[in-house]
Amino acid sequence: MERLNVLIVEDEIIIYINISQTLKRLGLKNIQIARNAQTALDIASKTKIDLLFSDIKIDGEIDGIEVSKTLQILYCTPVIFITAYKDEETLIRASGVDFIGYLLKPYRQDELEALIKIAIVKHELLKSKKSVIGLDDFVYNKTTKELFYQNIKVDLSKKEQLLIGLLFTNIDSFISYDTLNKTVWYESFVSDNTRRTFIYRIKQKLPNLNLKIEKNIGIGLFNIY
Repeated sequence: MERLNVLIVEDEIIIYINISQTLKRLGLKNIQIARNAQTALDIASKTKIDLLFSDIKIDGEIDGIEVSKTLQILYCTPVIFITAYKDEETLIRASGVDFIGYLLKPYRQDELEALIKIAIVKHELLKSKKSVIGLDDFVYNKTTKELFYQNIKVDLSKKEQLLIGLLFTNIDSFISYDTLNKTVWYESFVSDNTRRTFIYRIKQKLPNLNLKIEKNIGIGLFNIY
């Protein structure tokens, strides 16, 4: 259990210290803290996150809900929200994330500990699921983020890894350009030319990958039936 990587996205010192100390007391030692969205996504691009605590209202172009969506796309990360808000609009937006629960500030210590224990169980269940995805002559390893074609490893840049992970964990469905922008570039706006050039290079590198692109919809990876 000590090997679980936990990310706390929170800018209130008292809150993230309390969560960190509670995690350590329960046996979780690998803890990183981000005080804004950009730092959180930078950490997630380098480290597989097994459990995420995120305040909904954080600094950055995107909020804690969008950060959580990105991590769930990349790693199927269990999420616990921290919030001082319980208005209907916030809860409706949060419902787009498969979160375990939320801590309403000020929260009780027993609530925090209960959610951590549930999250650990959820992580173990997710870990037991298949970590390798096969598609035609391609094999993608979700744990190592490696792609193989006909048993030969494909060299991928960091951004290419993010896109390939996004595609292989959402086979037979389109990924919106908005999601693509936030997951690969960590920005809400990326020029069409930048995105088009990037996708073109992927198609040149992986010509046998059945990519489909729909204008105004997004990009997807599909089985060849």
